[in-house]
Amino acid sequence: MKRLPNLFIALFACIIPPLLMMAGCGSLGARAMKKERVNLNVALQQTGDEQLLLNLVRLRYRDTPAFLEVSSISTQSTFEASLEGGAELERNEVDTDIFSFIGTAGFSTQPTLTYTPLQGENFIQRLLTPLSLEKLMLLHQTGWNIRRVFRLCVQRLNDVKNAPRASGPTPEGIPEYKDYLRVLELLRDLEQRDDSLSIVYETDPSNETSPRMVMQIKPEALQYAETEELVNLLGLTPGKIHYPFNFPSTQHGQPPNSDFIRVETRSFLGMLYYLSHAVKVSEHDLQKGKVTVTKDESGKPFDWKAVLGDSMNIVSQETVPSEASVAVYYRGKWFFIDDTDLESKSTFSLLYQIFALQAGKAEGILPILTLPVGK
Repeated sequence: MKRLPNLFIALFACIIPPLLMMAGCGSLGARAMKKERVNLNVALQQTGDEQLLLNLVRLRYRDTPAFLEVSSISTQSTFEASLEGGAELERNEVDTDIFSFIGTAGFSTQPTLTYTPLQGENFIQRLLTPLSLEKLMLLHQTGWNIRRVFRLCVQRLNDVKNAPRASGPTPEGIPEYKDYLRVLELLRDLEQRDDSLSIVYETDPSNETSPRMVMQIKPEALQYAETEELVNLLGLTPGKIHYPFNFPSTQHGQPPNSDFIRVETRSFLGMLYYLSHAVKVSEHDLQKGKVTVTKDESGKPFDWKAVLGDSMNIVSQETVPSEASVAVYYRGKWFFIDDTDLESKSTFSLLYQIFALQAGKAEGILPILTLPVGK
């Protein structure tokens, strides 16, 4: 009868620890899920940036762009526990009974990613469709400055051209761009001068259900030299305070003193081509003719920085960059955006947002590649 308590203790020692481990499974799983979610978030952001940069570099070399979208993520969670226990009961009353147990517990997750190639209707919508005026206005209203948005997204305002040939493979001749850059400077200066000029959304008198994008000028700003220069460059009717934006017709020519600003936006692929001219390639690749070299009238290489300014700068080197915001290895070299280049990082972020804006609905596309990530 004296050994019964000892037997009870032995059973207690073998049964209770597994129950305690199972009770702790909930908190262990919650911590694991939190860590896994953060890791997946970081991985998606990093690989998304790398894919975008890779396609910019591809277009500089006239290689074919390709996009893989992560269409779904699922995670399988597994809890594993084991316990080994034993008890040694002495026959005499002097020696102490010996109990022992060894337990292990673990919680693991195995994410599964489903990739969908960008093709068909989705390819047309996201890459080839010009950016709408509604999305152009949305970008401006969400904090992006007008100069950055209009520089990247617009290739023509009325008859003022913003290097429209740069929306495709690198041209051999210099594009038209100088008057457009001056227009952007005037828009920025007037906007910063007591909000003398603003780009707003208002109700269209001819269609009250459809708002329109309008350039609005304060009456007192009509006498400013900057206002007069802007109106003259765009070929607008002087003295007005409202100039609605609209998409152009098939004819680019317009009668003088127009009351409207015709906007020709770029497609996302056009924006990629435009920024691809900021990719700095090696002298070896230039001499081998692997990229097109734009030349001026005298036959000298044209510096695309005159068109792009500080909006984007993608450099290359043979060694792994130590201070890179995003980097990809392609054609035997590392291409990257320097982590201290805030202007390029801002433009890159804007480009990524536009890619997301162009998403819309992706229907009727089946995944072709599902990969489980290793345990």
